[in-house]
Amino acid sequence: MFETTIHWVRGIPPHRLGLMARPRGGDLLRGDVASWQRASLNIVVSLLEAQEIRELELQEEPALCAEHGIVFRHFPIPDHGIPASQRDAAAFIAELGVELASGKAIAIHCHAGIGRTGLIAGSLLHGLGVPGQNIFHLLSRSRGIEMPDTSEQAEWVAQYVFGTRRPPPP
Repeated sequence: MFETTIHWVRGIPPHRLGLMARPRGGDLLRGDVASWQRASLNIVVSLLEAQEIRELELQEEPALCAEHGIVFRHFPIPDHGIPASQRDAAAFIAELGVELASGKAIAIHCHAGIGRTGLIAGSLLHGLGVPGQNIFHLLSRSRGIEMPDTSEQAEWVAQYVFGTRRPPPP
């Protein structure tokens, strides 16, 4: 049976950062969340907006993640868009960065797992020390498709990289 594929970002050991399309909704959601547990995911990040969650029948994703011992994080970003608040996004990315650096396996999804997912994942890669010019090449190679989805998303990450200093290693 088909399950949502996690595309692990290559070249960042020992860190485990996954990129994926949204899970299947409705009755099939439970199977996808169970597959995430088998993949030893610790945290799932959804970037979907409320309307998308309803339309895709993903309302149970937080509860099913909890049932399977997976932390569910939600940070809605408009489809094909960028975060409404750079400050809130930077704080969210910093929180995820701490989790990733502590050894947690994180998978990020939006609808297709390309645009919004690439924006947040790219910002996390910056925090791991990946040079700005290599971020989208690494993500695209790992995902098997050009990332992110829009030039506005790529520009947002470029501004984030330019405007933030990488924290010193622990």
